[in-house]
Parts: sequence; C-alpha cells; structure tokens
Amino acid sequence: MSAAPTTGDRVLTPRFLVLCVGSLGYFLAIGTTWPVIPAFVEHDLGGSGLAVGMSMGAFGVSAAILRPLVGPVGDRKGRRFLVTVGSVLTAASSLLLIPAQSVAAVIGARLVLGAGEAAYFIGVTAAIQDLAPVNRRGEAVSYFTVTLYSGLGIGPTLGEWLDTGGGPDRAFLVAAALFFVPFLLLRAAPGAPADPPAATPVRWRLHGAAVRPGLVLFIGLFGYTGFLAFMDLHAADMGIASSGSVFALFAALIVGVRLFGARLPDRLGALTTTRLSMAFSAAGLFILGVWRSGTGVFVGATVMACGQCFLFPALFVLTVDRAPETERGHAIGSFSVFFDLAMGFGGAVVGMVVALSSRPDAFLFTAGVCAVALMLTGRLIGDIGTPAAGRRDGR
Repeated sequence: MSAAPTTGDRVLTPRFLVLCVGSLGYFLAIGTTWPVIPAFVEHDLGGSGLAVGMSMGAFGVSAAILRPLVGPVGDRKGRRFLVTVGSVLTAASSLLLIPAQSVAAVIGARLVLGAGEAAYFIGVTAAIQDLAPVNRRGEAVSYFTVTLYSGLGIGPTLGEWLDTGGGPDRAFLVAAALFFVPFLLLRAAPGAPADPPAATPVRWRLHGAAVRPGLVLFIGLFGYTGFLAFMDLHAADMGIASSGSVFALFAALIVGVRLFGARLPDRLGALTTTRLSMAFSAAGLFILGVWRSGTGVFVGATVMACGQCFLFPALFVLTVDRAPETERGHAIGSFSVFFDLAMGFGGAVVGMVVALSSRPDAFLFTAGVCAVALMLTGRLIGDIGTPAAGRRDGR
C-alpha cells in the first residue's frame, strides 16, 4: 500500500504544494550552477569543449548507476528518507566545487551530485505520484515540473549575478544553501509505508515498465543536453550579453504551457504528446544551428521550449501507470536512469562534436538525433501510449 493514499480528486493539496516549494529550491540550486560551471571549467581551469561536456554530464553517470538500487530502498523506507539523503548529498556536492582546482575535481563533485540527485529525484517524484489522484497523474507531474523549469529559468540569472559580483565560489555557496531547502520541508513527503515490500537481494535491475518509455526519453533528450551544456557559451558567441535571458525565456514558456495545459498529457496520451515534443525539439535545434545570430538564439530557444513542454511528463506517467504501486520507486528510478544517461553521455557526445567542429554544428547534430527519436517513437511505445482517458490500467 502507498504510504500516503490519495484522498478525493484534489491535486493541489497542502502537502503537494510544500513538496513543490522544496523542489523549487532544489532546481533553483541546479540552475544557479548551469552557467557558472561551463565558464569556470573553460576559463578558470582551461578545459576544452569535451571537458565542459564531461563536467556538466558527470552527475548523470553516478545517478544512472545508483537509481535502480535507490528506488527499491524508497519503496521500503519511504520517500522522506530519500529526500533527506538527496538534499544533504547535493548540498555537499556544491560545497566541493569551492576548493576545486582541476577538471577532475569538478567531475568528482558532480559525481557526488549524481548520487544525491538519484535519491532526491526518486523520493520527491514518487511522493508526488503517491499524493496524486490516479486519473490526474499527468497533471500532477506537469505542475511539479513547473518548479523544475522555474528553477532552471531563474537560477542561471542568479548564478551569473553571483559569479559577476563575487566569483564562482559565491554561486556555489548559495547553491549549496538552496539544495538544503528540501531538507527543511521533508515532513511533507510520505514516511515509511505501513506494509513495506519484502527486502530483496541488492542487484542492479531496470524495471520492465520503464524500459520502452525510457529509451524514447534517452534519445529525445540529447538535444536538451546540448542546449543546457553549451547555450551559455553559444549565446556569448552570438553577441548576447547574458545567457540568463535565454534560459529565462525557455523556462517561462514551459512554465506557462504546463500551468495552462497541465491536463494535455492525460488527454492526448504518451504517443501523440511525445511525437509533438520530438518534432518541435528537432525544429528548435535546427534553427539554433543554422540561424547564427542573437535573434536565431531566441527563436530557436522558443521552438525548443515548445518541444520540451510535455516530453518528460508523458513518458513518466506512462511508466508509473504500468508499474505496480509497491514497485513505484523502482520503476521511477529505472526510468530516471535513461534521463541520467542522456545527460551524462549526451554531454560528452555533444562536447566531442563541439571539439571537432563548432557549437552550431553540435545543435544540428542534436536536431538529427531528435528526428531519429521521432521516427522511433511509434515502434517503441505505439501500443502502450494510447490516451490515458481511454485506458487506466496502463497496459
């Protein structure tokens, strides 16, 4: 049984909103470091494009390794336990960046971030699903991810301001404080379940419900990875004084669409929603690659934002719907592995393209990857991605 069964048909309950406040602090911390780390690695440490990509994506490697192990722990010990561990580790990872004097040290700190991310993200997203009515899970995820994009939208401007006024160390210190916010609000997350599943031997295993949606997510997120890792440097090349304005536009569009169209993933179903996401993402990245000016950056970011509005919520809910309730944490952890792999390997692959060619060419490369994902979507989830309104058992 769930540690906190849903009551009625409400989504925006007090506990749900408190979890969202904690999540806003968490993602604001991540957003604060996005523009600071690439510039720190390239300018202060003399790193290459590959070094930037590896530094930004390293957290995905450790998170991917740990998520299938952490998920079952959350099913047994409760979501609150994972939120606690995740908040502490992510705060520590940001503090470790302050004494870093090499690319290797930055990568090490980012690996610690991945460990904390594995715990926190599974804990908070499983809690959100525990508290949401079954027929409004997509809406709940859409509302929850507003905190993600709000944090990633506001955070870069905050990070640039802190970096300019006091150097990267000040940005890393503030990020550490923000990472600790979920710890202060952890009582909103469900505790240990009254009837936890039996402990099983520790082994690395992906949950079957997550594999096919996760593969689509993995391929489709390469473009988003490249956008996050290199937009700060690309915007500067195109004459934009602050990349924070680009990130803010990107996030504002996603927040607006998710707030006013939160029920679309439930109504359209995963297949249609994912196809629309891939098409817009490919178009936006193509614009970034060929329209090499400040205007092109803003237009490409706008179209790219339309592509990222509902990709994760649609595939996430598809995974949750197909998993038994007592295995929800394991399924979410397994699905998140594909996100981590996309962020980890995607950053390195896009970094190699940048090293061999240029940042605009890297955007064209990722546009092609999104086009491939669009073509594969029907084969991978066509038979399980019908509208949720027409099939509530998830099978």
